[in-house]
Amino acid sequence: MRERYLVVVLWMVMVTGAALFVGSGLLYWQGVSAVEDRAKLERGPVEKLPLREDLTEFQTVAIAVGEQIGEVYFPVLEISIPVFHGVSEKELVRGVGHIPGTLLPGDGGNIVFSGHRDTVFRRLGELKIGDKVLVRFEGSLYTYKIGRIRVVDKEDTSVVVPRPREVLTITTCYPFTFIGSAPERYVVEAEFIGRVDEEAVGEHAPSR
Repeated sequence: MRERYLVVVLWMVMVTGAALFVGSGLLYWQGVSAVEDRAKLERGPVEKLPLREDLTEFQTVAIAVGEQIGEVYFPVLEISIPVFHGVSEKELVRGVGHIPGTLLPGDGGNIVFSGHRDTVFRRLGELKIGDKVLVRFEGSLYTYKIGRIRVVDKEDTSVVVPRPREVLTITTCYPFTFIGSAPERYVVEAEFIGRVDEEAVGEHAPSR
């Protein structure tokens, strides 16, 4: 009788342990799925980024992967997040990633930021059309107004295509609560509406 009791207890312990192991694995997979899907966008330790979307001539600037290039601020959420060049796990665990090959604030084209749905962008779904997004970059504060929010397939490359006007595109995996490698992307597109020198902003600038 005692041996039978010990067998039952041992079996229950094994089942509980297995359940915890599987649960932990699913949470880990959810956290890294965005990085795996964007790994193909990395181009090396240093990127040559176009300063303008001129079809006949490009000026370039060297930015090292992992370098902090600015900060993004969502006034309606009262959240400010550092932005790093690159979208590997090293950048995304620290903040928002700037996708290599896309432009920078002030360059007049498509600027693409990406981040984890369960960390920096867990409240991205609360944004609405008309809300403002601010980006601090090289001593200036750039303001963008959200004009479109959409959900696309994870293979949809329209997110990173060049634009004739300056647009800030923010993307994360979707659905937000999906377990595993999410099949879609949540995309927020905000049009540029103005720039002001940070010194002129003063106390109204988002805190670091």
